[in-house]
Amino acid sequence: MYNRGREGGGLRRERLEVDENSLKKAIQEGWFSIVREAVREALKTRKKGSVKEVIEKVIEDEFQKIKEDFRNTGGDLSKLDDFRIVKTAAVVAAMAVIKELKTTQIRKIIEMSKGLNTEVKLNQNDNTISRRILNGAVRMNMLLAYYAGKNSSVQPLQEVLEPILLWLSSNPTVENFSKVYTFFEAIVAYHRYFGGKEQ
Repeated sequence: MYNRGREGGGLRRERLEVDENSLKKAIQEGWFSIVREAVREALKTRKKGSVKEVIEKVIEDEFQKIKEDFRNTGGDLSKLDDFRIVKTAAVVAAMAVIKELKTTQIRKIIEMSKGLNTEVKLNQNDNTISRRILNGAVRMNMLLAYYAGKNSSVQPLQEVLEPILLWLSSNPTVENFSKVYTFFEAIVAYHRYFGGKEQ
């Protein structure tokens, strides 16, 4: 899988040896401590080289599959269990870290989703909650488009979240919002875990 090898003489230095198939398997099975190590290795390696290129290629390939899947399914999260939602969000977060997305670049969207989550929890039985979820999804989608136009590092996140937010706009239930909010939370958590920066 992943081997720690020695290089150089005298002092022992460790470097990560990345195997493409092992990294794919780690992503598919949810072994995100391995993915974290790989992403951090890619961030440390400034020059283009085999390790950095392998890690980035695997994550970009997995990200493209997710993006295509969401386009084909219309962003429908209702068919995914929580493990699959979190696993998918972790890949999106890894891509965001590689593209050097900073949390502050999407802070307003994170705050909007948290505010809407609080509102949904407090007013679940309110007959206007679907309208509030719809309005929140539309506004978050609009903000994502704005931030993606302003900063290219936001674009991969926007490409994945757009179909999800459009789906939520068409299906604004408390249950669907809960799945979208879990997805958002997981992206933010794994972004931090993989070494993503705040500013």
